[in-house]
Amino acid sequence: MKRMKKISLIVLAGLAALFVIAAIYILWIQPIDSRTKGTEIGIARKTTADTKKVVKMKKIAQPNTDFSSFPQLDLRSKDLSKLDLTHQQEKLDYAIFDSATKWPKKLPAGFDSEACLAFGKNPGLHVRDLHQAGITGKGVSIGIIDHTLFTEHEQYADRLKHYEEIHLLSKTPEMHGAGVASLALGKTTGVAPEAHLYYIAAGLSNNLGAMMLNKANNDSAGNMPSKGFTYKYYAQAIERFLELNQTLPEKEKIRVISISRGFNKKDDGYDLFQRALKKAKEQQVLVVTASLDKEYGIGLAGLGRKMMADPDELGSYSVGSWIKEEAASYQECLFLPMDGRTYAGVYGRDNYQYDTSGGISWTVPYLAGLYALAYQVNPAITPEVFLTQAVATSNAQTVENKGKPFRIKQIIDPEQLIYTIKNE
Repeated sequence: MKRMKKISLIVLAGLAALFVIAAIYILWIQPIDSRTKGTEIGIARKTTADTKKVVKMKKIAQPNTDFSSFPQLDLRSKDLSKLDLTHQQEKLDYAIFDSATKWPKKLPAGFDSEACLAFGKNPGLHVRDLHQAGITGKGVSIGIIDHTLFTEHEQYADRLKHYEEIHLLSKTPEMHGAGVASLALGKTTGVAPEAHLYYIAAGLSNNLGAMMLNKANNDSAGNMPSKGFTYKYYAQAIERFLELNQTLPEKEKIRVISISRGFNKKDDGYDLFQRALKKAKEQQVLVVTASLDKEYGIGLAGLGRKMMADPDELGSYSVGSWIKEEAASYQECLFLPMDGRTYAGVYGRDNYQYDTSGGISWTVPYLAGLYALAYQVNPAITPEVFLTQAVATSNAQTVENKGKPFRIKQIIDPEQLIYTIKNE
């Protein structure tokens, strides 16, 4: 009798384990595909805001000064109201915070969190002067391929025309997706605040388990294949945008696709990505990625800006945070605003995040937004002409970098670029 009871318990434990494994697979590992029927335009799945409790802090941590790590000092949704931060500016220079962060009265001289958020919303370099002149990307369609999007954010929800998910590995909205969307075309944060948004969230792995298990072994320099990753779903997303374009009216076709990641030719699915990219080029659709140098011969790099510096003034900019260590290798690149940006958060329709240190990911939607402005003023523009003019109209500036003068040869000049293209 005892033996039978023991066997029964083992069987029940085994069934329970199988149930847990099945639940994990369904809720955590099973990919998500949400698509509209045929070439129907619409929102395949609405997503809801993520949740995050405000946590009271007894002190702020020592920031991780290694710029390859993110975040370096995470103050998002933190209650700092009881702290004395008077002498903590050096730490705050590495911080990421959001509109839910509660600040104390004792702050470093000149530090103003609200002003930081406001400055960060400004795309900078006089892009808003273009907006004042009616150049807003109105009616031009931008495609974005990235992580799960928070579909309801106030910055872009009313212009989100299409949302699908291809082999996605997370149902929960991720900050990266909302970030790139708002930097491209947000109402007050974007370069093209009246452009239309077509968005596909795509997976970068066949399953989450494979990606997570191999993440630590991947080579960020791109010298070795990234294990567990594949580009085939990103390639499918490009193809899907091109398919939708076949039925969209001429004025509503997607003119530029923004993908805030680089592509390593040694990775799985690179050939599929290249095939999709070739089709996009043939149809005069610009595809902006973090590896633009490989695809169009023009590399992208990011500009740094101190928290309280005016985003419209060229003199406010320097070499971007993590680029400082290897600035010489980026000297031939086109520099765009990167650090000190405010973008849409995922914890509510009016949630915002500010990051003192950005990534090339933030320069990609900036350039895509500029293409929407260029297309608005000159529908005959081509990707090749646009990129050539982006370099030709750029500014040079000598800045201090690690105690030495450094010449940034090519800083984007949005006004000069757009008016040059308008007058062609």
